[in-house]
Amino acid sequence: MVFTQPVVYEFKNIKATTLLIIGTRDRTALGKGLVSEDVRNTMGLYDKLGKSTQEKIPNATLVEIENVGHLPHIEKFDSFIKPLRSFLKQ
Repeated sequence: MVFTQPVVYEFKNIKATTLLIIGTRDRTALGKGLVSEDVRNTMGLYDKLGKSTQEKIPNATLVEIENVGHLPHIEKFDSFIKPLRSFLKQ
């Protein structure tokens, strides 16, 4: 679905209060192996993607966990669970 129905253009339509938790070291990106090295170097930059996604989703809160990759809930559980619990109490 990511390839055939990109949802980034629909972020503005999200009505629910949203929590984004990202690891700033995450570089995950589907299709990296299918593009040139120049393009690949621009993909999966979550330290930038998190901020731009937050701007596109109304009522979004961004929590950036420094020096963490794709699995913040495993790599730094306490840093992940604290903002999640706080968000769920709202």
